[in-house]
Amino acid sequence: EFEAHPLPSPYGIHYNWRFGDGSPPMQGRRVAHTYAQSGIFNVCVSVNNTISSMEACAEVFVFEEIADLTAKSSSPTELHSPTVVQARLGSGNNITWTFSMGDGEIYTTSTPHISHKYVTEGNYTVNVTAANAVSFGWTPVSVQVFVFQVVRMEPSGCVQERTLVNFQAWVSGNASAHLYEWSFGDGSPNETHQGNPTVSHTYRTSGKYHLSLRLSSGVNKATKANFFNWMCVQPALTNI
Repeated sequence: EFEAHPLPSPYGIHYNWRFGDGSPPMQGRRVAHTYAQSGIFNVCVSVNNTISSMEACAEVFVFEEIADLTAKSSSPTELHSPTVVQARLGSGNNITWTFSMGDGEIYTTSTPHISHKYVTEGNYTVNVTAANAVSFGWTPVSVQVFVFQVVRMEPSGCVQERTLVNFQAWVSGNASAHLYEWSFGDGSPNETHQGNPTVSHTYRTSGKYHLSLRLSSGVNKATKANFFNWMCVQPALTNI
């Protein structure tokens, strides 16, 4: 809604409005116009009282209402490695973004993404807010921050000699992103697997063997984790 305020008097005046978007002009002291798209428009009103005429213009910013806000993160992420949160809108312009990271840190930016390093492992809820002059939207994003480690390995007891044994490691984070280096302690060659936490091996003779796994992070190549286990290898019973 627009209104003209001519001086010294608003009476006996002809008003002609142009809205800067190519729409037809309108007449009257008070007019209403609906913009079909967002942007910056130059609105002008010409006044004429048959004796003199003048024109006044104003710049108008038309905002698009915020809708369909979504967000995602690079979680799960390693402790002290960057966690990236990315937001998206179905509609909306001239947005101010606020990222509340769940650990007391809050970022306000004009871009729909942020990178943050957590200093404590745990599960966090990131609150993402998009706002402009006419609307706002909000959505939460769950983030998991973990310590890079081998949690456990199976089997952990005794195994039978001359039998194929399937070993599996349970690790923190995305298991398919890591590099696994296995050493079986029996003089056989080490085995390296990318993205696969399982391996198969046959011990030829009974005894105790030092099984080790060296894990390399798929996110930060400098991050390593080691796991050691004594394997008890026994022969099968043949007679009693």
